[in-house]
Amino acid sequence: MSLRFRVLGSGSTGNSTLVEGGGARVLIDAGLGPRQLAERLIDAGVDPAALDAVLVSHEHGDHSRGAAAFAAKWGVPLAGTGGTYAATGFGAATLPGWRAVEPGRARVFGRLTVTAVAVPHDAAAPLAFVVSADGVRFAHATDLGHLSRAVVDAFRACDAVLIESNYDPAMLRDGPYPWALKERILGPLGHLSNDDVARFLERGLDEACRHVVLAHLSQTNNHPEVARASAEASLRRRGRTEVKLTLTGPDGTDWIEVRPSRSKGDPDHGQMRLFK
Repeated sequence: MSLRFRVLGSGSTGNSTLVEGGGARVLIDAGLGPRQLAERLIDAGVDPAALDAVLVSHEHGDHSRGAAAFAAKWGVPLAGTGGTYAATGFGAATLPGWRAVEPGRARVFGRLTVTAVAVPHDAAAPLAFVVSADGVRFAHATDLGHLSRAVVDAFRACDAVLIESNYDPAMLRDGPYPWALKERILGPLGHLSNDDVARFLERGLDEACRHVVLAHLSQTNNHPEVARASAEASLRRRGRTEVKLTLTGPDGTDWIEVRPSRSKGDPDHGQMRLFK
């Protein structure tokens, strides 16, 4: 088993994903409290002190609130951009270590290779990540206002993709949020809608991908069956009925194994360039 991941929590109450491969383990985000993070890691059979790093995608609390306290307690280094470091105030905390991560550059944590990807979101320097081990690749992207060409290109040849499907446009527009917040979510630096994800699945998903996880669903402006129906319809239109679709929420998922879907010698599959 070369690579697997487990969502520990997803949504506005806190986001965190555990990725394991080649004997190494990293967390992507630590938006849960440090005690809850530790409990969920232990439930997954992982010693919190055995993590190689916590990757912080950006400074918003549902992605970073537990990071500093968790790192200090368990002696795990944090990693992210300089913008995230400054915006979270990590400099005022006692950390066991900080590893700078830059978009487009790979960092190695144990036997996992992590490549950061800049994403469009209203944060200081937010990131998505592509994690690989033994030729298997997993893409992880939450909190982005649109699917840029850089994101779509970075996700090529990934065997599994976790992507946010935050809201249904009609539910958001008719819902209880104030207009200023609705405009932020709908904007190019806000969040992805079910429609955005459907477009990606139909026109941008690489042929290598065999598993898609929909994450960060709004509990107010979305519904799991609405998100699922939208994604499944797009996969059918694309003729990609072999792709497994998983939805995750506040309680996360069980372990998901990432398997290679094609040999390294296969040519890349062309994609329609219909993204900003």
